[in-house]
Amino acid sequence: TYVVLKVQNLKSTTIDRRGSEPCWDQDFMFEICADGKGFIIELWKKGLLWDSILGVLWIPLATVEHATDEGPGSWWTLHSEVIKIGSEIQGTKTPTSHEILLDVYFALPF
Repeated sequence: TYVVLKVQNLKSTTIDRRGSEPCWDQDFMFEICADGKGFIIELWKKGLLWDSILGVLWIPLATVEHATDEGPGSWWTLHSEVIKIGSEIQGTKTPTSHEILLDVYFALPF
């Protein structure tokens, strides 16, 4: 499995890991515009011919706190559907059995 993070016009992907409880322990840092609505986390399962999505999560930027250092993170339930109005993502729905531990924050200057 691997994780894809999409924010505004940026996208990053973790390396793929095997097992039922993969751990990526990977940091992502993006410099983004303040007018952004949120970002998407996708969990994917690598396949022989094509990959399949296991779950998706929309996190609104308005809910992200500011911090100077990493915290313990929070467990988030992934969903199977994306809610859109037009082409703009508004959220996710229909929980799956998959969860992901994330530590999400706006980094404050030192």
